Amino acid sequence: MMKHFGHKGLILSAALGAALGVLAWAACAQAAGYEVRMPVEKTVRLSPVGEMPAPDAAPAAKDENKAPAKDENKAVAKDGNKAAPAPAAPKPEAAKTEEPKPEISKPEAAKPEAPKAAAPKAKTPAPAAAKPALKPAAKTEPKVEPAPAPTPKPAAKPMLKVDPLALVMPPEPVPHAPMALPVAGHFVGDVEVEFQSDRIILRAATNGQAGQVTSFNVREPRKLAVDLHGEWRKKGPPVVRFATGPVKNIVVGEHPDRLRLSIEFREGAVEPDMQPKVETGPKAVTVTIPLALHLKR
Repeated sequence: MMKHFGHKGLILSAALGAALGVLAWAACAQAAGYEVRMPVEKTVRLSPVGEMPAPDAAPAAKDENKAPAKDENKAVAKDGNKAAPAPAAPKPEAAKTEEPKPEISKPEAAKPEAPKAAAPKAKTPAPAAAKPALKPAAKTEPKVEPAPAPTPKPAAKPMLKVDPLALVMPPEPVPHAPMALPVAGHFVGDVEVEFQSDRIILRAATNGQAGQVTSFNVREPRKLAVDLHGEWRKKGPPVVRFATGPVKNIVVGEHPDRLRLSIEFREGAVEPDMQPKVETGPKAVTVTIPLALHLKR
């Protein structure tokens, strides 16, 4: 039988033995976790059964420098014919985990900066002509007008004591013919008084125009003096009396340079500062006197 197969049988037997040896050795390597370098282009790390490769394990780098190992188990026929290669053991599929390659950002090419515009040179202002110094305007203070002085209230007039007889209207005078006066000289004739409710009017008859007539008040006793300046004389009685009314009596007095009519009032009949109204004419001197009371008829 050996003679029948010859050299071919020996080559097949050697190849089978070598293949079995490789398989046994691969099984042991798988169990032990060794690397098995197969006559292929890739190198695979075999892990023990039940273990997963680490996620961060990087695939083995290719050994480009090493030439692929020749199969030592291949026998070369002596007659120059190559023996058929032994069947390769099935490759266990190992889970390949490829790590994502970090993207390397390419540095952007530096953009050429635009040339900066040159700052405009500040123009130096021409020296201004010196202005004449202005004199500060004089401050005009607002005029403060003085506040108007408060108007003093008129003092209350003192209450005057009034003679009850001053309120009673005197009776009407008895009518009579006027007294005749000389033509020559300066004479005063009848002196009559007209009583009204708020004033009295005194008339002194004259034979001519009185040139100058003045008057003044007398406080104690309360009187009014009327002077006819010049050489005046009285015709008829020098005194006229009244029983009632504001006037008590009228007395005519002769003086070298004047004739005085002195009118005396009852208490409360006239004001202390009473101002009479004096009028002159060709036939009489008229004096109007305001009263401080109202007469009763």
